[in-house]
Amino acid sequence: MSNIYYGEEKIGTLNKKIGTLNKKRSFKSKVKSFFKKVVFWSIVILALALTIQYFRWAYPTEKVVEVVKEVIVNQNINYPVLDRIAECESNNSHYDKNGQVMLRGNTNKTVDVGVFQINSVWFAKATELGLDLTKEADNREFAKYLYTTRGTEDWVYSKKCWAK
Repeated sequence: MSNIYYGEEKIGTLNKKIGTLNKKRSFKSKVKSFFKKVVFWSIVILALALTIQYFRWAYPTEKVVEVVKEVIVNQNINYPVLDRIAECESNNSHYDKNGQVMLRGNTNKTVDVGVFQINSVWFAKATELGLDLTKEADNREFAKYLYTTRGTEDWVYSKKCWAK
């Protein structure tokens, strides 16, 4: 087979040069592809962040908490069972004989607080509702919340007293 020439160079040499150029284009296309991916995922992340911000703006938890708290506070419903529970739990007193908020430690390392002896496991929920269980009025309001959402199950240990 005879050698084919293009100008002064052999075709084989020319093919090697073209191969090198293709490798350079390949690197450029890889870089271009990488940046396309970066731009794409940046747009996706930005869209996700904007969606999250929209839902935080459209459905703020503070409004929900305020509404729930207002519903609880505005329920001037008399719960006779809660009066009996308060009597059994704390002799209907938010404070002990020294004038301090009534606290009672439990064997499971929790604490019961106030007139309704509400357990410390409820502190986070009470705080979420804007209530401070060490304040008597808030302790009473949270007791109403517990009663309307869970019934009397949180006072089951004093049931013998208040269920009479």
